[in-house]
Amino acid sequence: MSSDPVPNEPGSNEPVRSEPAPEWDPGDLTGLEVSAQALIRTVDALTAEELAAPSLLPGWTRAHVVAHVALNGFALAGVLDGLVHDQPVAMYESDEQRDAQIGELAEAEPSDLRERHLAATTAFADAVEPLRDEHWSGHIDRLPGGPAWPAVTVVPTRRREVEIHHADLGASYTRADWPRDFVAELLDTVVVDHAASGPFQLRATDLGRDWSVGGDGGPTVMGAGADLGWWLTGRGAGEGLSCSAGELPSLGPWRRAAAGPPA
Repeated sequence: MSSDPVPNEPGSNEPVRSEPAPEWDPGDLTGLEVSAQALIRTVDALTAEELAAPSLLPGWTRAHVVAHVALNGFALAGVLDGLVHDQPVAMYESDEQRDAQIGELAEAEPSDLRERHLAATTAFADAVEPLRDEHWSGHIDRLPGGPAWPAVTVVPTRRREVEIHHADLGASYTRADWPRDFVAELLDTVVVDHAASGPFQLRATDLGRDWSVGGDGGPTVMGAGADLGWWLTGRGAGEGLSCSAGELPSLGPWRRAAAGPPA
């Protein structure tokens, strides 16, 4: 089974500079808890047949998506625990190990898969609770030796995993259900990640906000914020969007930039 085709992770093998603890609370789980509980409700409602059905991600069933979200939660909890105890560990030993674990959990009994998903949600929240300023100024490694990104971004990173993959299930929850605050944060992030595809401008007609991608100038892409986010994360062909130049700009693959905390 191939890896998640659109990872919510850094795209560079270079370690990132540690960032000072920000003025906002990087351990605030309020938004993530709303997103996580919504996903739990969806997963718990899926039958065994529905879990075995294809998701919106090529090559992955819905069970693969749930398994990935669960194992991502455990992996992030592990690296946060390492920060607290000054014993750094990477999220995964290798991509091969990660993919094998996803495939194995996806084949588990539905009750076991649901239990693991719920446990991962709890494990991540428990791992965030003891973090202090000196921990938030550190960084997290995806694999041994990198790529890495600042620890202060871990909660919004986890929320992106939960919200984007919730919609990837192709069940009752779609991008139109994304919370408005999540959509704004997602766009704040992906416009940085896609800088090399610019310059062009974004206008979220429902949020009343504009973003620049890769600098000033270029065409303007308009539509609902969720439709913009869906397109910029490599999903769909720009359904619901319009562009002042007629055709939408060409995008490269979405890969997380090694950036600091979200604006």
